[in-house]
Amino acid sequence: AMTNVYTFGPTFRAEDSHTTRHLAEFWMIEPEIAFCDLEANMKCAEQYVRYCCNAILERNLDDLEFIASRYDKDSVARVRQVATSDFARISYTEAVALLQEHVKEGKKTFENLVEWGIDLQSEHERYLAEVVFKCPTIVYNYPK
Repeated sequence: AMTNVYTFGPTFRAEDSHTTRHLAEFWMIEPEIAFCDLEANMKCAEQYVRYCCNAILERNLDDLEFIASRYDKDSVARVRQVATSDFARISYTEAVALLQEHVKEGKKTFENLVEWGIDLQSEHERYLAEVVFKCPTIVYNYPK
């Protein structure tokens, strides 16, 4: 069996997007994981992001501290939190229901509508990660 198989290179996309953060061209890493289910895939992604954050903290802390001193005072703490946190997981359907409940209860008002079948916007994703779960959050099982 082969281990540590992946591709890393430019990716080009032409499909429609309903978000402002959609990239048509970017670099992407694609691990090849045999016999992997969704849970194992999410675990792999979480471990990879934590690995990258730890590498930044170990190898480039001076650069990160420079960014903190000039642009974003919380950047070091945020990278440390991602490097040490377990990621929350919530299905798209559960996320929409939770966000709608918070709106209905008056806990939060969003600029963009929260409705099943519509892409979650940055404000929705940030609210889930920063307010509800207070850690990196994976939303899975988006509708096709």
